[in-house]
Amino acid sequence: MELCPLAKVQHKISLGQPLPFSIRDGSSKLLLAKNQVVADDEQLEALLERGAFVSLDELRGARAEIYNAPPADLPTLWRKLADGVSRVLTSMPSPSAPQALDDAARYLGALTDRAPDIALYLMVRPDYNEHTRHSVMRSLQAATAGWLLAGRLGWPTERALSLVKAAFTMNLGMLDLHERLSHQTKPLSTAQRHGLLAHPMTSVKTLQDSGVDDAEWLEAVALHHEKPAGGGYPGGQPNRSEMAQALRLVDIFTAKLAARSTRPGLPAGRAIRELLTSEPPSALALALLKEVGPWPPGSLVSLQSGDTAVVVQRGADAQSPRVAVLANRQGEPLRDPVQRDALGKDHAIAGPADPARLRTRPMPERLFAKLHC
Repeated sequence: MELCPLAKVQHKISLGQPLPFSIRDGSSKLLLAKNQVVADDEQLEALLERGAFVSLDELRGARAEIYNAPPADLPTLWRKLADGVSRVLTSMPSPSAPQALDDAARYLGALTDRAPDIALYLMVRPDYNEHTRHSVMRSLQAATAGWLLAGRLGWPTERALSLVKAAFTMNLGMLDLHERLSHQTKPLSTAQRHGLLAHPMTSVKTLQDSGVDDAEWLEAVALHHEKPAGGGYPGGQPNRSEMAQALRLVDIFTAKLAARSTRPGLPAGRAIRELLTSEPPSALALALLKEVGPWPPGSLVSLQSGDTAVVVQRGADAQSPRVAVLANRQGEPLRDPVQRDALGKDHAIAGPADPARLRTRPMPERLFAKLHC
């Protein structure tokens, strides 16, 4: 059994909370089992002085689960992540939240790195269970876009994780309101508008009450509705924070993808074009465009043949991704989706497809079973 000194991972221990791993001595003898509790600082200090260890296999458990899973099983792990994030957000403020959010951010990063095209598919075409809150779904979409954007920009891992955690928590101060607004057709009431304008700072207060002290994370949440030249909210001040600007961009982009009671979600290509035309030119916006491309996975498209397909994988040519044909030109669904590259006069992409023409919901597990990643 390969061991790691407890001192290197003691930040993962929340006093009085179930342990995320077992603690052992130098001979691998069990001292405390996973889910037992380190009660106080004195007990933790005694374990550190004793030279306690943790099994590397346990530390790698989440990544092993992800990297050993076949592509068809990854949507289930994304749903597992959504459920975990939902539990954390709805329990805040909580002293265990910072570590739980860090674990969730690392899990999202590992899922995205394992299969970026599947991550993009589920960002464009979310597929969570019927109990998943709209606010949590939106947070996961923005967090995925944030991780990909940070990777494109070459940010260090810890900074990218801060952006993901900011995306998870940017709407923490209006979880219930966000849920109601996603179904509401009438104009906002005065109280709702007040809650909307106040939610960045309400979110920051909840994070601080939970023990979050990452200054860039807190600043990003506080400023994610402030515009680069001013005129946003809650303060109307110019937004000079790179991370807050990145969070604002992925929030706007993924908001355009999400359907509401008053409008359907936009096709991803149109959403990114609208974002670029409405925002001042910036390295952040250009990086997001390069990462997403005109036809990201999850995009519903019409082929030149008249068939309806969904993009499942990016290709070497941004205009010719791999697609799964879902329905023929008459709109009749195929029993087994046919995967092919969008090339040639019959199979090239003609444009976005009307979702109303699709009679069946594509199941990602079936689509990804044939995906090589």
